[in-house]
Amino acid sequence: MATLEQTLQTFEARLGNEQSASVGAVDEAIWAYLAPVQGLDAQTEALDALSTGVTRLNPSSPFMPVLMATIDRHWQRLAGPPA
Repeated sequence: MATLEQTLQTFEARLGNEQSASVGAVDEAIWAYLAPVQGLDAQTEALDALSTGVTRLNPSSPFMPVLMATIDRHWQRLAGPPA
């Protein structure tokens, strides 16, 4: 279980150190944050808070595209299958 601030700090550390990040590591951090949140609406709100928090991080880091793509996959998961 991770709080929003802990999750953002994890991402910020990776951005600041220019560490390469695998999709798996990013996804694991996002799941640690979202897993304890019960319900689709609550997870959507939590992901929205995470997405908003990420906007204050360094956008020029090579880590950012991996982070954003992984967040996008979680948005797609929460949206459900295409109609």
